[in-house]
Amino acid sequence: MRTLLIAAYAPELGNLVGRAIGVGLVAAAAGAARAIAEERPERLILVGTAGALPGSQLAIGTIVVAANAQLIVRPGEYVPPILDTSVAADAALAEECARRLGAPRVTVASAIGITSSDREAARLGASAQVEHLETFAVLAAARGIVAATAVLVIANSVGRQARAEWQQNRVAAEAAAIAAVSTLI
Repeated sequence: MRTLLIAAYAPELGNLVGRAIGVGLVAAAAGAARAIAEERPERLILVGTAGALPGSQLAIGTIVVAANAQLIVRPGEYVPPILDTSVAADAALAEECARRLGAPRVTVASAIGITSSDREAARLGASAQVEHLETFAVLAAARGIVAATAVLVIANSVGRQARAEWQQNRVAAEAAAIAAVSTLI
């Protein structure tokens, strides 16, 4: 079964054969759609690093697999009812990856930017376990076309210290994600 590996940016792929699709919701959606159309894979796995939301009890270095993703709607924003704000990963692919990696399946929150408020992180933690900018966009682009999920490694806690923690831990988390995904292909 032909699996296409994708990541927001090249360092998250390391020496794996795959495609960098771009950082953020818009770039990731366009990049994933382009990669799917050009490569025509049977499975799609997004590789990357993520932040653990409060209450998730996920430690830095933990491998997780996306079961679904939700679009973050910040307080004060209005979202038209016809706009999808939730998308599921392919259940069979997510289960296979989680089982083979011994990893939990999680709900991923995706937004335009990284959450830098402890209060907002706590609010998001009520409905998701991790934050990752591109997961929602990739799963939405793949929906109905190709089985897709994400394999992510926790690099930081979401909140005011997220950026500093990510910078400190990203290289090790990227290496762990690459090693995990290499066992799946």
